[in-house]
Amino acid sequence: MEQLNIAAEEIRHICPNADFKLVLMNNHEDNIIIRNGQIEKMMHASATSLAMNLLIEGRDGFFYTNNLTPAALKAFIHNAIETTRLLEPDEARTLADPSRYYKGDGADLQNFDATLSAIDPSKKLRLAKQNNQEGMQLSPDLISFQTHYTDRQHQAYYLISNGFQGFEQSSRCTLTSIATAESEDGQHPADGWGETRIFLKDMPSEGIARVAIDRTLRKIGSRPASSGQYRMILESPIVGSFLQPILNAMNGQYLHGKMSFLAGKLHQQILSPLVSIVDDPLIPGTRGACYFDYDGVATQRRSLFSKGVLETFFIDTVYANKLGIPPTTQGIHHLVMQCGSKTLQQLIAQADNTIMVTDFNGGNCDPSTGNFSYGIEGFLIQNGVIVQPVSGMNITGNILDVWQRVSDLGNDIDPWETELLPSIVFEDVSFGGL
Repeated sequence: MEQLNIAAEEIRHICPNADFKLVLMNNHEDNIIIRNGQIEKMMHASATSLAMNLLIEGRDGFFYTNNLTPAALKAFIHNAIETTRLLEPDEARTLADPSRYYKGDGADLQNFDATLSAIDPSKKLRLAKQNNQEGMQLSPDLISFQTHYTDRQHQAYYLISNGFQGFEQSSRCTLTSIATAESEDGQHPADGWGETRIFLKDMPSEGIARVAIDRTLRKIGSRPASSGQYRMILESPIVGSFLQPILNAMNGQYLHGKMSFLAGKLHQQILSPLVSIVDDPLIPGTRGACYFDYDGVATQRRSLFSKGVLETFFIDTVYANKLGIPPTTQGIHHLVMQCGSKTLQQLIAQADNTIMVTDFNGGNCDPSTGNFSYGIEGFLIQNGVIVQPVSGMNITGNILDVWQRVSDLGNDIDPWETELLPSIVFEDVSFGGL
């Protein structure tokens, strides 16, 4: 906190009329990559840095430094103030109303592994090596088998000039397997699987490699299916990518720029009645749990969609001022979608003339219209049976039209993710292929 107080005093000394937001961050990261039994990379990084947002007579400057010696910090602040004074004023750029700030009375969110940076690196290396050896033993004919281990501790102290002080922390560790095979037609199918935990003690020591290999080998012989209308099963890990254009369109920046296909649709049913989603950052022991956002504003459980009805927009202080509407929140922290009752295997078993999409390969969605085109990989399903792997295809349409055609939901969410989204079934989706 000493650097924060030094910075605050220096800003007030040089420019007494400035408002400011200071965030002092401590980050610790480890990164290990092993390929085919050989260590390719081991990295440890620790850094302390300062992010500074200055508001001077409507001028908004953002600055960042990791040189926090007293002399360097004073020079950094002096230059930042002079630079901010050169910017064009925008009276909408203000700090949040202090009445909205988090008051600091929440219980421990249980989302920080304090031991992570102190654990002997050899223990993390052993975990990565064990994963890599498991993969090579399960399928010795693979072209390549990689293991990635990463972890991160994040701590941040906040000081905002109109009355907010706060502290947040989080951690995560991830173990990922990536397998590459060779098929008779010369293709090199690849896929992977990873698990993420808040606490390293909860990380599974085996099984990840097997899933990655199974996902890779099932792609052998992949080819396009015939173009046409298919039922689509979207596998749980990529549902968030297909939802993202809608979440983007809920942002105040898009609404203000008249680039949102959701403009004027608040409190209207825009998705299937099967779709209900909340953002709940107050669940202890979950990734994304937090008591306040970057502006210091207290978070809360917030309904985004109720039976397909759009319940809110993401309006921060600046865009509330620009749009002349009350602020809500900066954005998403921890998405939770209401699930169905079926496993993914049950969704497949009841499917016919269906393509299960397991990955997206490029594409885009127009933020002003919702029209999209995405390359996909997956599997063709007939009479409840997977009959061939699929690649070289794309899906096209309007994102809201497709989300209106949700017909079933799985129950296969991963509780360790920041987005708790199940596999979803969509009817009559346009696929382009042969």
